Amino acid sequence: MALRTITEPAAVGIARQRMVFETLALLIPYDLPGERKARIGEPGDGSYVIIDRQRPSQPVMSFGVGPSINFELGMAERGHDVLMFDHTVEATPGTHPRATWYREGIAAVSDPAHNLLTLAEHMQKLPAGCAPPLLKMDIEGDEWSVFDAVSPDLLLRFDQIVFEIHDLQRIEEPEFNALARRVFARLTSQFTLCHVHANNFCTVRVLAGCFPMPETLELTYVKTSLVKRAPSRTVYPTEFDTPNYHQLPELALWHFPFLPGSETITFEALSEHR
Repeated sequence: MALRTITEPAAVGIARQRMVFETLALLIPYDLPGERKARIGEPGDGSYVIIDRQRPSQPVMSFGVGPSINFELGMAERGHDVLMFDHTVEATPGTHPRATWYREGIAAVSDPAHNLLTLAEHMQKLPAGCAPPLLKMDIEGDEWSVFDAVSPDLLLRFDQIVFEIHDLQRIEEPEFNALARRVFARLTSQFTLCHVHANNFCTVRVLAGCFPMPETLELTYVKTSLVKRAPSRTVYPTEFDTPNYHQLPELALWHFPFLPGSETITFEALSEHR
């Protein structure tokens, strides 16, 4: 058996492990007693799990539709007005009387010449005085800069946020870790992470030598002021989940920070077992 060569002082490796642990701890999900979940859209890629408390009067803002509008059509069928945004496609793969497509994308900084606007600018398309909308986002990695730039007050206008988050293997890079920590801290300050699902089209990486993490996750957040939460006793994936890519098995999230009891784990306790 080949031995792995150690190329850094132990203190440096431990500091990186702590950095990764503290950021992943911001991804601990919670259960919501008394609330129901629903999967919107056909099985497979392009559908999401939400908390089933949305009223038809609440619009949906969906950024990044690509080849699938399963989620968008599902929400429209439930009576929601759906605003769809994607500047990378010539047309959507389907239509619905309640769904409107804009050939525009979303960015941290407005760039009208390339059909890119900020979330604040896009929200001006909502009807005046409308009920709190739901935000859905699948924009292939640009979600980091968008969430990093958006104001907390603007996010609070949404009741739920569902999105796919990419490049999680980079959390062990110090600069990217700082970005991830800002984004997750901003979300968790006002919203509760209540559902997680790994995109099985991607792989699982081991961060800092000890933390398994899928490259891409689908996350569901609900405004904390709307719900009562409890420590998670849910093992992911759940009965609501289906593989994004049916030819491959689901990725089990049977590890920190998603496994029940993760909220009780400390870095010091993990260090004792090294």
